[in-house]
Amino acid sequence: MQNFGIRFLICNFIISGLTILMLALRKLLRSRISPQIIYRLWFFLLAALFVPFLPVDLSGLSLTELLCDTVRKSIGGAVASAKDTSGVFSVPGDFAVSVSSGTSGGLNRILLSAWAAGAAAACGFLIFSWIRFRRIRRSARTVENPSVRKIFDSCKREMNLQRQVELYSTEALKSPAAAGIFRPSVYLPVSVLSDFRKDSLRYVFLHELQHFRQHDSVVNLLAEFGRILYWFNPAVWYGMKKMRLDREIACDSAVLEILKDWEYSGYGHTLLDLAEKVSFSFSSGLGGSSSQIRLRILNIAGYRRDNRRRKCRGILAYLLSAALFLTCVPALTVRGSGDIYSFDTGDKKVAALELSDIFRDFEGSFVLYDSAGKSWKIYNLAQARKRVAPDSTYKIYAALHGLEQGVISPENSEMEWDGGSCPFTEWEQDQDLASAMRNSVNWYFQRIDACLGTGSVRRFLKKIHYGNETAGKDLALYWTDSSLKISPIEQVELFQKLYEHRLPFADENMDAVIDALYLGKTEAGTLYGKTGTGQVDHKNVNGWFTGCLETSGNVYYFAVNIQSDSDASGSRAAEIAEKILKETPDLFVIS
Repeated sequence: MQNFGIRFLICNFIISGLTILMLALRKLLRSRISPQIIYRLWFFLLAALFVPFLPVDLSGLSLTELLCDTVRKSIGGAVASAKDTSGVFSVPGDFAVSVSSGTSGGLNRILLSAWAAGAAAACGFLIFSWIRFRRIRRSARTVENPSVRKIFDSCKREMNLQRQVELYSTEALKSPAAAGIFRPSVYLPVSVLSDFRKDSLRYVFLHELQHFRQHDSVVNLLAEFGRILYWFNPAVWYGMKKMRLDREIACDSAVLEILKDWEYSGYGHTLLDLAEKVSFSFSSGLGGSSSQIRLRILNIAGYRRDNRRRKCRGILAYLLSAALFLTCVPALTVRGSGDIYSFDTGDKKVAALELSDIFRDFEGSFVLYDSAGKSWKIYNLAQARKRVAPDSTYKIYAALHGLEQGVISPENSEMEWDGGSCPFTEWEQDQDLASAMRNSVNWYFQRIDACLGTGSVRRFLKKIHYGNETAGKDLALYWTDSSLKISPIEQVELFQKLYEHRLPFADENMDAVIDALYLGKTEAGTLYGKTGTGQVDHKNVNGWFTGCLETSGNVYYFAVNIQSDSDASGSRAAEIAEKILKETPDLFVIS
């Protein structure tokens, strides 16, 4: 996956921040909410660990959209279809120069290799622990003692545990342990069977069976996988360690809920008697390290049953943590670009389109704004909000910048070709604004930027609020090297401002740019637009077509963006736009 290593590294800073926040909440809320809720709060962090590895892009997910109805009914109105839209428009010249993945690609490979090596080592250690535990399980013997079995079965009934749980004895463990997802089992050291009284055995069984009620075997396994994936992140390891402690405290508290008040001291003494460390990742046990035992004893000594107010605080804390997790999901999606435009659908008329048959194998989006109806029609909202390199579509605004600063003018926009070799013959001639736009002539717009300088370009980007408003150091590449990014929705919004003369520039300059974007008249209306192609290592990975369709009494602003490992070009994007116009003419109100 392109730049996975770099993006995953960035995700780790977010994960570390969430871990620190969870530790702070844990300390702040310890005395205010129940231990069971504190333990369950860790589940959100545990889930966040796996988000970067999901095979889907969740970058478009937002809490607002989950709470609101984002898919609205299509906007009504009189609709007339174009009877024949064959040859709707001719695709403008689509010329692009490849950029190299360069340093970021090499760094990505180094990071991926280092991470994979560490993950393999951590996985090997986990497999070794699993093999050791399998040996213990094979050597364990079923407990046949009728008195012990009676206590065990009584505890299962007391906890209303319906699952079949086996009871074994072993000499390989010093402390009781619960393990197994599909074959849940409780393992008792032989010393526990020989030395402990009836009430102590009851406390042991209640604790171990509670682990199965909490599904701790599954949680333990997920936590171990999290430790493998984040083997290099000390915050994650420390967080998982604290989660294990909170798991045991939550288990203790659940048992105390069942016991009578006068039984608390007996339960605590049993815990002290079993204060030995358990070394297996696949099990949950009553024992633990001396520091953990001390904290658990303090919890038992200060335990009080939940009242209504405490339960309400716990529920509120749980819901707020869920909201926090959902808010962070877009930032943790490695497949996403990591740069999402905030497009609030709550106050807009937005209709979802289904165009997957037209886009086929391309990942992308289509955005259409009906200026008369003030309504949006969008295919793939998540992709429509994602910012990517604008490629040659930025030349629309590079031309406007040059016009405003006097580098060129509407009356005199010609530039002489310097005679140097170009990748396309169409570039090897003198150019004016119309021909440079039509053939997407790089040297023409690069010469404009060179005259203006990096500082002027960056100020211009901020003035028109172009995407992420960021230009790299190389003025020859910033619109295609992914330093500058814009979303399809932003393309539509900005083109509308240009066409309607709502940008803070001279009308004649905006008219000159619009005239240069003229593609022709069709049965559907007059079409203006610009394609753009992003090439990386000589592969077309990003394709754009953006502009507007002017009909009688209305203007439709649109943007098509497609992405793939290859063959995603501006001409492909224009073909998709043409196909949308052919196959879904009801999108346009044509008089």
